[in-house]
Amino acid sequence: MQRIDPREWLRYGSFADLFTARNHSPDFNGARAERIALRVEVLSLVAGLLTLAWIPLDLLFLAEPGRDGVVALRVATGLAFLLLAGWRRRRHVLFCARLRLAAFILVPALFYAGARFILAAEDPDTGIVVGYYFLPYLMVSILAIFPLTLVEGVAGVLVVGATLAMAELEAGRLTELTTLAEFWLLGLLAAIVVWVQQSQLYMLLRLYREATRDALTGLFNRRALLAEMERARQDCHRNREPLSVLLFDLDLFKRINDTHGHLTGDAVLADFARVLRGVCDRDCLLARYGGEEFLVALPGRDAADARGLAETVRAETRERGVAAEDGTAVGYTVSVGVAQVAEGEDVVELLSRVDQALYQAKEGGRDLVAEATIDG
Repeated sequence: MQRIDPREWLRYGSFADLFTARNHSPDFNGARAERIALRVEVLSLVAGLLTLAWIPLDLLFLAEPGRDGVVALRVATGLAFLLLAGWRRRRHVLFCARLRLAAFILVPALFYAGARFILAAEDPDTGIVVGYYFLPYLMVSILAIFPLTLVEGVAGVLVVGATLAMAELEAGRLTELTTLAEFWLLGLLAAIVVWVQQSQLYMLLRLYREATRDALTGLFNRRALLAEMERARQDCHRNREPLSVLLFDLDLFKRINDTHGHLTGDAVLADFARVLRGVCDRDCLLARYGGEEFLVALPGRDAADARGLAETVRAETRERGVAAEDGTAVGYTVSVGVAQVAEGEDVVELLSRVDQALYQAKEGGRDLVAEATIDG
């Protein structure tokens, strides 16, 4: 498989990332989950209030015996929306955001199916009854405001379509021409909605990665790393798990730039980023910390595990070489500082200690791993 240059990926994106969230990074999943959850919260609040506000019209214009049933169903639906609006979490997780979105789709779908069943004896062309028949189109249209993958968007549309199909089947009109026209219109609207969802997701992916990733290496930039590290620190403290960090510095990097040129220096930086990706697992936070410095945060791992990983990276780096512009192989080494977060220590203090450990590794002769002590 051809490797995609990170700068080109930032510019054009990837269809696989629009199709499914399987390859999305955990930090982006959290950011997207936050957007989905916030929009569900606001829409649920509005939908709940408007649903309950419609009750007087039902009481005025709907005839017995269906009126009382529809009003009861509307009260239950409005309360369900308000409960959904009040469902909040401290940390946004994509799985929970999907559950909230699924509930947001299912609540009006169940209301529609129930109302169609209760109003089956009513003339479908009667003014207020017509409003109920437009509900599937409204449900599909509202989905356009969510940044969803193709799989998620199609799943939401299918739920609405299945609800409409069951209602028409119950009414015995599934194969009528008017029903087929309804499905054609719903399908056309759904295609537009899914396209809008994809456009939102693409722009969100592009803007998020441009804002949080280093363009040369594709790793976190420093600002994004600090935010992710603070979340990781809080999670590890809450779960009573260790958190360790590794600070890498490419040895004599200025000499590489001066001798072989900045393009070769960029190639070395990109090559070292590939080393980190190959050695570190998905739970690690990888960042270009600045210049030729890289930082890796290891949630759930103590200093001993971190030191072992640092030695693995150091050994792997020694065996590599990058081709300079004149074709010569340019080798490089790395010095590493290791530190584990102490009780009551914040991210700034942790980074200060690991920086001191890195300084010790550089002063000790480079191509070394040094571990910080609790007292610095």
